[in-house]
Amino acid sequence: MLKHEQIEDTLIAAAKQQGLGLSGKDLLDIRTKVAATLAAKERYKQRVNSTGAFQWNKPAPPRR
Repeated sequence: MLKHEQIEDTLIAAAKQQGLGLSGKDLLDIRTKVAATLAAKERYKQRVNSTGAFQWNKPAPPRR
């Protein structure tokens, strides 16, 4: 799996190759979106590989 630094560097290099100037906000957006995407990918992988199925049980009525 690619590391987030490699993904960020690739996106920045592609933007510069297209002649786009990146401001500090653009760099921050790239870093946050890459981090959020990789975190979502990891959560999905954990969900798919989890053992056992989730079984919801109806809560017991309160004791009065």
